[in-house]
Amino acid sequence: MSKLVTKLIATGAVASMLTLPGLAPVVAAPSLGSGNSTEDSATAPSESAPADPDESSNDSSADGGSATSGDAASESQDDSGDENSTQFAPEGTSVQLLNLTDFHGRISEAGTQVASVVEEERAKFGTGGDNAGTALLSTGDNIGASTYVSSSQNDSPTIDVLGAMGVQASAVGNHEFDKGIDDLTGRVTSEADFPYLAANVYDKGTENVVDGLDEYSVVDVAGVKIAVIGVVTKDTTSLVSPDGISGLDFGDPTDAVNRVAGELEELPEDEQPDMTVVEAHLGASTTESLEDAKASNAEFKKLVTEADASVDVLFTGHTHLPYKFEAPVPGEPDRTRPVLEAANYGDIVGQVELRADGDGNWDAGAVNLLETADKSYDSPVVDEVADIVSAADEKAKELGSEVSGTISEDITRAKKDGEEDRGAESTLGNLVADALKEGVEETQLDEADFGITNPGGLRTDLLCDDIYNDEEKCEVTVAELNGVLPFANDHGVVTMKGSDVIGLFEEQWQPDGSSRPFLHLGISDDLDVVYDSKADRGEHVKSVIVDGEKIDENKEYRVATLSFLAAGGDNFTSFAKGDFEQSGLTDFETWENYFNKKQDAKEPVAPDKTERQADSAQDVIENGDLKVEFDGPESLKPGESADFMLKTDAKDEVAGPVDVTVDLPEGYTAEAAAGAQQKSATAEAPEVKADAAAKTITLESIPAGQSETPISVTAPADASGDVTVTVSLQAGEAEWWDDNPLPLSHEFEATASVGDGADADGGDNGSADGVDANGGADGSDADASGANANADGGGSDSSGSASASADGGSSAGGSDASGSNANGSKDGGDLPRTGFEALNIVAAALALIVGGGAAITVVRRRKINS
Repeated sequence: MSKLVTKLIATGAVASMLTLPGLAPVVAAPSLGSGNSTEDSATAPSESAPADPDESSNDSSADGGSATSGDAASESQDDSGDENSTQFAPEGTSVQLLNLTDFHGRISEAGTQVASVVEEERAKFGTGGDNAGTALLSTGDNIGASTYVSSSQNDSPTIDVLGAMGVQASAVGNHEFDKGIDDLTGRVTSEADFPYLAANVYDKGTENVVDGLDEYSVVDVAGVKIAVIGVVTKDTTSLVSPDGISGLDFGDPTDAVNRVAGELEELPEDEQPDMTVVEAHLGASTTESLEDAKASNAEFKKLVTEADASVDVLFTGHTHLPYKFEAPVPGEPDRTRPVLEAANYGDIVGQVELRADGDGNWDAGAVNLLETADKSYDSPVVDEVADIVSAADEKAKELGSEVSGTISEDITRAKKDGEEDRGAESTLGNLVADALKEGVEETQLDEADFGITNPGGLRTDLLCDDIYNDEEKCEVTVAELNGVLPFANDHGVVTMKGSDVIGLFEEQWQPDGSSRPFLHLGISDDLDVVYDSKADRGEHVKSVIVDGEKIDENKEYRVATLSFLAAGGDNFTSFAKGDFEQSGLTDFETWENYFNKKQDAKEPVAPDKTERQADSAQDVIENGDLKVEFDGPESLKPGESADFMLKTDAKDEVAGPVDVTVDLPEGYTAEAAAGAQQKSATAEAPEVKADAAAKTITLESIPAGQSETPISVTAPADASGDVTVTVSLQAGEAEWWDDNPLPLSHEFEATASVGDGADADGGDNGSADGVDANGGADGSDADASGANANADGGGSDSSGSASASADGGSSAGGSDASGSNANGSKDGGDLPRTGFEALNIVAAALALIVGGGAAITVVRRRKINS
């Protein structure tokens, strides 16, 4: 009998308990050392009638492997020769242990299923004959990172569900500290019908277990006293907000287990436990074998190999993986003990059955991982859980009606033939990546360089016409946001090398035999990626640009993402090579915060409709299906206008819209030629639209064959020298992505002489096929033909062809891809540029793709709204 039991009896304390036949209530033990105790008692569900003990065990892959704990008590005789005074559980006594871990508030998804498995196993094991009964335990993370029904109510419904199931003791997990130690030791522990155990969580600078938590608890199952020791990973300090745990130290878990085990053995003999179980919120990251599991995590290895020999079972958690091992007991090579983890989210219930040998030892019989999917069992406990979940669901619907922000228009997943297409880019995926990246700024973590999310995590669209309750059109409620990201993954940052970031984008091409051969990652607007879908495996990625700079394969980058991907989910194994820091928030909380900030600023959330990943294999200029030339006039007089001509030659019609953006020196203006009288040599001329300021001329399509589009440029009255006009071509806001005929931006230049006496030879034309990229920057001549260098640093080849370039980045022989602007010349000097580039100019990133000795300029920039 524990000290606390003695205290309760001596003081006449009364506790209200619902007990099972043959199953005494759980009692929280005093914290040995300087910790405090709780006097809360557990409410346990009723059990079924006794079962035949010979038929109580399920089949076990452990095949009868044994685990004993003879060290928990010692044999002795008094001076008069009396027999051993230590009382062991009688030989043949059997106890069933059921265990949950990392439930994370999945009451709607798995509450009744878990209760059904627990109740069915209780009934099968029974309480008659040698079978003392069942204890239900948890390894922590019961709450936190929960789905909306629970999280919207501070996880109180989850605590109620676990109480109804009859959980009798739980370790703390790192997520129990999400709202800080005061919330855990105040609200959470007061709502729970079971004690929370934390033998290695100390007041800062001491080894005094923090007030409000216990080192261990004694669960009494029909007279069999089971000591349950709880510990949590030391990594908790980096997994939650430091403000909430600033007064705590997280000690070594195994050292704490051994300290408590030693003190248990020093208790008076009639208070010593019959069995000792550890609930450790830490675990293996690899499960192929026990040796691999130990090698995957140092804390796990130490616990398995160094935990006191009196420990009979090690229940682990935190890594969300299902495994069961038999591990040698340290110092006793003839003994083993079960080590297991019951996955996560209530998908699995861990089961261990143990039988006493009469000498204080316990043999492990069944060791199973019981799946809960689709389980249903007729029991008052299951009915009670269902009622709690139903009430929580109704309450969540009320809370979910709160408006979190507005959207300017629909923001959706990618679609193909009306169905979700996870192999294509989406405005929703990119927006979520933006939110993940920006959300890091609200946490204790250092800022991220960019954000990445997976398409499978997006479960619905944000639609203006979707009305959850009575909100206005285009208003978005909390419940609608939760519908997009319902899994409550941990949000955080992975620090990884640039080479591994490139690896992530290669891994979009899934392993052979995958149900989806390509998974398109959502990326934040800090990234520009160009790939070639027709390249060989491992060679698809052509360029990755981070904030306008080519990615450095040896540099470390901080990538905001969610725990599913950080662990290598969806075969994105390059993520697992990095180090993951959790922010303490879920992806949904970060998502909601993003909308709340926009709402506070009275700004609608708008989709970015420009591709952030571009497929060069689809680009009709890159593959030679479209040739483009841009010619200047023979002369341009000050104060007057002249037509520059955009010429196209297409094998087949190029679907539009295609944006033609005009960039020219300060003081010059441009517009679609009067009446948009295009000339077409072999095809219908393209239809043209231009905005009032002529920043962008939009071609509805580019017809097959040859056609011309005039662009009228007007010189200022004081103009002189030469003028270089640059146009860039890129697909406009179309419905297609990833089969886009012009995903890359291509620049073309033409130069004309300006002045009253300008002669007919003054205009040098710039033509381009989008492939060749030669010549110098800074306005120097590229070759003997005297063609002028382009205004942004790209040169022209010997034929006068002008290559695509970006923000001053030149092609081969010019300045580098990050380059500074090199403007065209006026009387030998630099000319300032106008704002004509403000809507759709070329990307800050210029990627050079070299193959077969030829340099290919690949340029892309998202369109900037003016």
